[in-house]
Amino acid sequence: MEIEIESRKENKLLEREEIHFRLKYEGATPSRKKVREQLKGMGMKGFIVVDYVKPLFGAREAKAYAKVYPSEQKARAIEPDYIIKRNVSGGKEEKESKTKEGENE
Repeated sequence: MEIEIESRKENKLLEREEIHFRLKYEGATPSRKKVREQLKGMGMKGFIVVDYVKPLFGAREAKAYAKVYPSEQKARAIEPDYIIKRNVSGGKEEKESKTKEGENE
């Protein structure tokens, strides 16, 4: 997977850095976890929240948007809960709890 940063903007009001970038990859679209790990490997420090990864039709490429906060607490104070869940647990806990609720009915 290769990341090509299109724009970086420091948002001082919300104490974060906003990054728009393109992903070039082979196979399936990379998960948020893999994208966060790649961004950390590029030297980004802090708590990274991947907002979206949108694959481009007919290409092994995707547009993506991430925000880098100084701490997880700051991110939790600003970001909606569902975005935090997608980035921290990958949404697995929520899916598992829904299937368990469905079995009990």
